[in-house]
Amino acid sequence: MATITNANLTISHNHAAKTGKVSVKCNVNFTAYEINQMKEGLKFKLICQLWGADSGLNGADDYLYTMPAAKYFPDATPSATEKVTFEATVGEGLLDEDIGTDEVYAKLRLTNLYTLITVNKNSNEVSHNF
Repeated sequence: MATITNANLTISHNHAAKTGKVSVKCNVNFTAYEINQMKEGLKFKLICQLWGADSGLNGADDYLYTMPAAKYFPDATPSATEKVTFEATVGEGLLDEDIGTDEVYAKLRLTNLYTLITVNKNSNEVSHNF
């Protein structure tokens, strides 16, 4: 099954504009079998969501946002390793998920659109007061 590696989240906070520029980068690695099957019509979909790492009262992480524009594979130039970037500018209130320091991470989900098998990968956590 395909894998997601090197998932990295960065957030540049603009205090004056009260926004955060969010960037999530990762590599998606396909097997030789999957590359061959993509030539025959197999497709994959990659989505990226932002989550708050601090647990709520029920112990679950807080969903914050889904990054725009899901990525589909194969793309115009298919390869065994695809470098992917998701970027968005969001209001700081969206990133302010906790009292005090906020801990935000990206959750990447790659789905084989034929078998519906999904691979998940979490990025690093960004700690900041938004």
